[in-house]
Amino acid sequence: LCEVCWKTTYASTSDSVGVTTSAECPAGLVEAWDVPPPESMTALISYPVTWSVNFNLTAFPVIQAGPNASHIPHANLHSCIASRGVCSPFVANSPGLSTHTKALKSDTTVNGNSGSVTFTTDLSLTKEQYTIIAHVRFFVPPSDPSLPNIKYDMAIGASRNVLPQTTLCEPGSVYDIATDTCNICPPGTHQQGLNCTMCSTGTYAPVEGLSACIPCEAGYTDLEGQTSCVSCPALTQRRPTSPGKSVAECLCLPGSYAKYGVGKGCLECPTGAVCPGGLERPYPKRGFWGDVACDFDPEWGNSSCPGFDSFIECNPVTDCAGGPEFSCEAGHSGHLCKQAQPGWFIVGGAFWLECGESGHFVGIVGILAVVLVWLTINKVASGNYDAMDIALLFVQITGMISTFGLKWHENLSVVNTAFGIANFDVDFVTPLCLTKWTGVESFYVQLSMPAIYAAGCIIYYSTVHFFGRYVVHNKSESMHGWNKLQDNLVNKVASFIIVMYHTLCIKCFQSFHCEEFPDGRSFMKFAPDVECWKPDHISMVVISALYIPTVLVGFPTYLAFMIKRAEDNGTLHNPAFMEKWSFAFARYDPGYKWWESVLTLRRFSIALISVAFDTSLLQAALTIIVLVFLLIWHTHTRPFVSDQID
Repeated sequence: LCEVCWKTTYASTSDSVGVTTSAECPAGLVEAWDVPPPESMTALISYPVTWSVNFNLTAFPVIQAGPNASHIPHANLHSCIASRGVCSPFVANSPGLSTHTKALKSDTTVNGNSGSVTFTTDLSLTKEQYTIIAHVRFFVPPSDPSLPNIKYDMAIGASRNVLPQTTLCEPGSVYDIATDTCNICPPGTHQQGLNCTMCSTGTYAPVEGLSACIPCEAGYTDLEGQTSCVSCPALTQRRPTSPGKSVAECLCLPGSYAKYGVGKGCLECPTGAVCPGGLERPYPKRGFWGDVACDFDPEWGNSSCPGFDSFIECNPVTDCAGGPEFSCEAGHSGHLCKQAQPGWFIVGGAFWLECGESGHFVGIVGILAVVLVWLTINKVASGNYDAMDIALLFVQITGMISTFGLKWHENLSVVNTAFGIANFDVDFVTPLCLTKWTGVESFYVQLSMPAIYAAGCIIYYSTVHFFGRYVVHNKSESMHGWNKLQDNLVNKVASFIIVMYHTLCIKCFQSFHCEEFPDGRSFMKFAPDVECWKPDHISMVVISALYIPTVLVGFPTYLAFMIKRAEDNGTLHNPAFMEKWSFAFARYDPGYKWWESVLTLRRFSIALISVAFDTSLLQAALTIIVLVFLLIWHTHTRPFVSDQID
């Protein structure tokens, strides 16, 4: 159809209706179909349509009629039902009369004295006979500047008969106009109106011919057009109410945790931990310790500690309550719950008691009671009470073995604590109600105990000597007594070193045993309040390195050498020598007077085993080997004078 123009002029600025005339478009205005509606059209099928207008800008100087207006403020397609009459740009968009496409606008493209504009839109109609026009509106200035702009509406038409779809397709199929057949929607798609549409995320179509995609029940789909759901990573499940559109919806099953973040699979719960699943972090079981200070974001897998998922078994297990709050038992705190909370003190390493209002008194009495027991034990050890001395050695070895991480019956804690008092350990009653007490103070006080005891003995014997010389005025007897007191002093201090020998060994060995904690730092395993390779710990290591060869190895070696030499040169029974050293050899047969060093070696070995090895069964096995070896040696030599002691 030819193009038609409607020209509207206005008599004055107050004229809002104007006079409209229609005619074929004059020269200088040309509208044409670039892509006209197809000759054969089927109902409800969308067709692209393009049309354009060319202007002679000298004859039709197109203007922008208003602020921010376009040269072409309005353009669209009008599809009028042919049986209703003439189709014009002024026919309303009304059901049963005419349908309009979406209104478009554009500026002209200028090339010298010519201008052009092109429009494209989609056209979809129902079954009917139509007159289709491509409408374009623009304005030009009037010859009289005082009058409103002249409005032009121009259109080019086409007559089309829109046919119905000739085949009724089954659900899951769509009509193909080119072949006049129904095509089944392929897997990954579903029928949506007249088209096969890809399944959205969270759904899938495993087979062809579906009218609706299937929601993922367990897995997820994070891409469109999927034929199956992706399974959640290992040890995860999707949240029941989630849409199944992302792997981030897959959360850990109970008994697992997201170490590397959501969507990257979960790991089985670490040893000693409880894992609630979901986005919850692992927490320690009862009897295990974890570092609550380690922050962890399971959604992203970020942690302030490299070993946030490491849980250490407490020794004893009763120290640690565990749970979501990473709790210690009442009175316990710090690494491995080994430190006492403020206002608490420890007895025998097993009983944690509150200081209360009488805490200072309790602390002083407890320490004095322990010192009194120690002095009594040392009196036995320095004398010739062979059976008692052997029993003491048995109790000390049993006390060391009781520290192994074996599954001891809980009722043995009282017995082990009683045995522990014979170990001469300064931590038996911690003076926490009186002063600060950490692993550093414990180390130095323990290693200084022989010197402290020696100082006490010197003060005591000096007082006795002074009393005899200046109060009793018996100078000859006083000088004889002074020499005897000196020998007695050596006897007391040497026997004191022997009876607390294994505790000195343990303290020195422990300074070399560090353990890495979840935050990446290392602490002494047996004094977890002391950070390794810091100034305090370094000084402890240096002192231990000197103490071991000079005292722990040097003293029993010197003792055995001195006794063997005295036995060889016949001075073994010299009264002065007997006064000093008889506690170490008098009970043994000739040829085995040095056997005290073997007993010392036994305690040295078991102390080393208890500290150097972490596995309780290995500790027990090595201890049995040492004890059986020494038992065989003892049975072969029978070194004691008394057959009953043997």
